[in-house]
Amino acid sequence: MAPEHERDLATFAAELETGAIPDRVHDRAGLTVADTLGAIVAGSTDDAVSSLARRWTNGASGGATVLGADGGETNPPLAALCNGTAGTVLELDEGHRFAAGHPAIHVLPALLADAEIGYGDSDAFVRSFVAGYEVAVRTARALGTLRSGYHPHGLWGAVGGAAAVARSRGLGPETTRSAMAIAANYAQHTRFEAAIEGATVRNAYAGMGNLAALVAVDQAEAGFGGLENGVARHLEHAAADGIDEAALSAGLNERWELEHGYFKIHAACRYTHPTLDAIAALPDGIDPATVESVRVGTYPAAARLTESRPRNQLQAKFSIPFAVATALLRGDTGPTAFADEAITPEAIALAERVTVAVDDEIAARAPEQRGARVTVETADERFSREVVAPRGGEHDPFDEGRLESKFRELVAPVIGEDRAATLWEGAKTPEPPRVLCTLARR
Repeated sequence: MAPEHERDLATFAAELETGAIPDRVHDRAGLTVADTLGAIVAGSTDDAVSSLARRWTNGASGGATVLGADGGETNPPLAALCNGTAGTVLELDEGHRFAAGHPAIHVLPALLADAEIGYGDSDAFVRSFVAGYEVAVRTARALGTLRSGYHPHGLWGAVGGAAAVARSRGLGPETTRSAMAIAANYAQHTRFEAAIEGATVRNAYAGMGNLAALVAVDQAEAGFGGLENGVARHLEHAAADGIDEAALSAGLNERWELEHGYFKIHAACRYTHPTLDAIAALPDGIDPATVESVRVGTYPAAARLTESRPRNQLQAKFSIPFAVATALLRGDTGPTAFADEAITPEAIALAERVTVAVDDEIAARAPEQRGARVTVETADERFSREVVAPRGGEHDPFDEGRLESKFRELVAPVIGEDRAATLWEGAKTPEPPRVLCTLARR
């Protein structure tokens, strides 16, 4: 084991100053914060999320805001859990292909809750978010491919969340390192099967990671010590090929992982996105009733999403056959396309005409390019489209206007058009955490 890599990463997080962050990365941080807030506010309307929020804010105090539909106050760990859960339930939160997961939603809720009650300013908020994001992605890179069955949510994200909170509080490198190691100790045994089978406990994985991040920093600041080289030693059991400890500190202050994230417009697992982009590229006017078969060729991780009869919206979001069916039937892939109400007999019947398999040529290009080839056969015609990599990432990024329209579509129904517009502008800057929290609740 090589503890110097962990110490270098903790020192980077503890000592990162706003002036060291390139302008382009600062701007990207603002867009990422805004996009993540949009996912949280919209996801707060989910029935289970809303019910949980009411339990923990009813008559409670604590100064940390539960965002969105049932906005109220509670203590920071519970607020972070609620907001982290809300941000994943719609499957519209930002992600990172080389982390194979979603760094921002593991960092922002914990940081926001802590900085809100600490009256943090904008500069401290930005550098803390960037520090946490960079730590989260480097921790994920160190793990590399996960052992079979693991879901990335709730596994490595708490390490990044702890680094962000520690930076926000101005803690030194050793206390920050200890907080990161303690957070790694709280890694969850998250199972990918939960998503595939529609077990909605999966929606709380990221929320629990944010709670763990706050607890870990509190413990480190109180004097609890983390295991030496604890990030690697606590997480190595989840790595299929062992921990690459050098990845923890590789490229610090040179490569900014925040620039390599992706944004989502399809309200489904990222593995479905190249397929859905291919569906969107088909000619207009295909009558779903005439579709006899759809063949999808894609990379191995995506090819396992084969359930054609989802029982709820979570399982629907992790089903390529259903994603194809609802996209063809509705011409839309937003939240309503995967809602429970969209799981109709017509959609199931069409999903059962969809087959999914590994395409060796596409598989060979992953993870640099994660693509899909879709072939649709109707009674009279055959259409085929291939997507090399899904939209929203480095290969085909969205401009700011597209991200703003996504944000407004998600947020305006919850807090109103005017406040949604104000929140977008405030989040991009971003404004101080207390201002953002006030704007992002109904």
